[in-house]
Amino acid sequence: MLKILHPTLEPQAMLRKFSIALLVLAAIAGVLTWTLSPPSYPDPKGLHFNGQTPGSVIAVERVGGHNRLVLTGLLMAALPVRAPISDGVELLRIRYWSQAGGQPVEASGLMAVPYRTLGGEAPRGTAMYLHGTSPDRTASPSAPGDQEGLLPAALFAGGGYILLAPDYFGLGQSRAAPAYIHAQATAAAARDLVIAARSVAGAMKLPFSPDLYITGFSQGGHATAVVQRDLEAAPIPGITVKAAAAISGAFDLAGISVPYAFKHKHSLYLAYIAASYAAQYRQPLGSVIAERYAKVLPALFDGNHSVDAISAALPADPRDLFRPEALAGIETGKPDWFTQGLAANEAFRWAPKAPLRLYYGDRDTDVSPADSKRFHAVSTQLGGNVRLMPQGPYDHVGTALQAVPRIRVWFDELSASPGT
Repeated sequence: MLKILHPTLEPQAMLRKFSIALLVLAAIAGVLTWTLSPPSYPDPKGLHFNGQTPGSVIAVERVGGHNRLVLTGLLMAALPVRAPISDGVELLRIRYWSQAGGQPVEASGLMAVPYRTLGGEAPRGTAMYLHGTSPDRTASPSAPGDQEGLLPAALFAGGGYILLAPDYFGLGQSRAAPAYIHAQATAAAARDLVIAARSVAGAMKLPFSPDLYITGFSQGGHATAVVQRDLEAAPIPGITVKAAAAISGAFDLAGISVPYAFKHKHSLYLAYIAASYAAQYRQPLGSVIAERYAKVLPALFDGNHSVDAISAALPADPRDLFRPEALAGIETGKPDWFTQGLAANEAFRWAPKAPLRLYYGDRDTDVSPADSKRFHAVSTQLGGNVRLMPQGPYDHVGTALQAVPRIRVWFDELSASPGT
């Protein structure tokens, strides 16, 4: 949730900080474990399902679990705004089938279950967290101890929700082609995780809420919009989107997001988009990326390289990544497969039915505040249920720190109100 946004943020140092905090808090809580341990539940390793239809479960495994005291301590250390924690959580990794280009692909994601639900009590709702930019599969939500899974699990499952967090294609346990800022693939991974998680809950005889609350940060802000759009256009039977909250989302890719990335020299973002779209649309990467970089980008974005390793191989100025004619096309909007890909994956020309809040920070140099404002203006004209939520003078990470606990409180208010 707070980790991989720009190489200068030193994500590995942040990860070590929270890992140490987790170990210390776990040791302190050890003496109280007998009063805070989870209820017994079926061993998920024994749950296997057949078939390759989207949403079919391949396997389930436990990847961790923490009691309420540990989760409360972690969130106190991480967030400036408090949200009450009522439950410990069990962390399960689900491997499931999804689909890309008409072909079955394996995907994975996190399912965090609050203790109340393990004991048979209905969850407050089902929350989905969609993570930010992370090209490293070991830094995916379903990886044990990863912040992109642990902190949303603490905040939402610790508050009584079942929390779902897809790893996305090409990350976690998936070996599919990368699908960064790709609307169709993102929506498929999220939709099929909901279906798979409901099946897992049924097999484990756990209650599962049909009320879905969606949130995400950065790449996950874009994902929040496309997932809500997809699920409102073609609902999963028995599942209802109740609300969504996008934090620092990139929505108008060609008009705002990509020019902003060039302005602030985010080579990693732009290289990741180009490599992803070349793979998804089966186009020659060398037609838009300079030859020396076109040869190495597919290997760099294979899911096995860290942000630091990728950044070290990229030019400081992203203009050096692209062929001159491709740069001209991006600047003028001249159609080619890359600019057409940007247009195809925009996420702002539609009207949400369930309330969608757009959170942004005024000092964000990773994703422009204008992205959220543009979405709000266009969607409002179309009759969308959207609201701008400015967080003040915060940068990219600071905006997330301010927004996520407030989003939890908003979801709580909605889930407690009859008829919402």
